[in-house]
Amino acid sequence: MLDKREELLKRIAELEAQVYDLEKDLIHDPLTTLKTRAFFEEEIRVYLDAINSPNISKRKDWFGFKNISFLFFDIDHFKSINDTYGHDVGDIVLREVSKAIASPLRHGDTVSRWGGEEIIASLLGANEEDATKKAEEIRRLIEKLSFKDYPDLKVTISIGVASAEKGLTCEELVKRADEALYKAKETGRNKVVVYAS
Repeated sequence: MLDKREELLKRIAELEAQVYDLEKDLIHDPLTTLKTRAFFEEEIRVYLDAINSPNISKRKDWFGFKNISFLFFDIDHFKSINDTYGHDVGDIVLREVSKAIASPLRHGDTVSRWGGEEIIASLLGANEEDATKKAEEIRRLIEKLSFKDYPDLKVTISIGVASAEKGLTCEELVKRADEALYKAKETGRNKVVVYAS
């Protein structure tokens, strides 16, 4: 009887571990370990619904975060890195850039792999000025990255910044950040550009 109970407990522990791994896989990109795009979009929708709610300011647990800013990142000339050094090195670059983007952000901020070499971050409570400073800090960090086995490999990043208080959807904020990112790439790369309507 005891053997069956121990066997059952062991099997339950194995199943719980499998469920944990599955949940982790659903919300984390396997290459970069950043959050997935789907997780990011859902989290932002929940946040925006909360700050757009007329009753939110009356809640005791409300901290007053009304601003939200997005930073949209794109590794400059990433295709050239893949073509010159190979996709394995491209993966290394993507992982290192992801770590460098995530490292200076706050605990409540979310960083997600949007697709390919594009990464997006949400900064809850950050206004345009705060977000722009953080984007510039990250841009400088990326510029200083070095790769031990590839000393001639230099990486830069372009960043689009978009900020809003109330009323914008996740899609609208992403679109604005993407437009600012496009402008950064179009005007020389390795720079931060803030969305201007």
